[in-house]
Amino acid sequence: MAKLATFTFILIAIMAFSMMSAYRTTTIEDNGHEMQMEISSSFQNQCPNSVQGDSCDPYFQFLISNHIKKCCSFLNNVTKQCLCTVIQQIHDKAQQRAADEFGRKAIHDAAQSLHNDCKLSGKGCQIQGPKG
Repeated sequence: MAKLATFTFILIAIMAFSMMSAYRTTTIEDNGHEMQMEISSSFQNQCPNSVQGDSCDPYFQFLISNHIKKCCSFLNNVTKQCLCTVIQQIHDKAQQRAADEFGRKAIHDAAQSLHNDCKLSGKGCQIQGPKG
């Protein structure tokens, strides 16, 4: 019985330690305001199935260069493993709002060059073409 209690105590201690070490605090600056978020490292290496990417909406809606700064700031906080997936998702979301083929082409070109325009680290992303 004592061995079972010891084993249970050790198991609980290991689980508690792993849960405590699974979080880290990340500071993100948005328009001069700092926000702190706790991010679970167990989810850190997984790309989200859907991304808000609201910071990029104004840029892709109007394709005006003065809107790109907020989008780049958002993308600089995305993990390298997920960056192309996130850009593709933002691209696809913008494509759905495009009025015509010309708009879809412009959105595709903007998404394709986003990696360079934002000076993101790593290699560029191959964005799948206009949907429509």
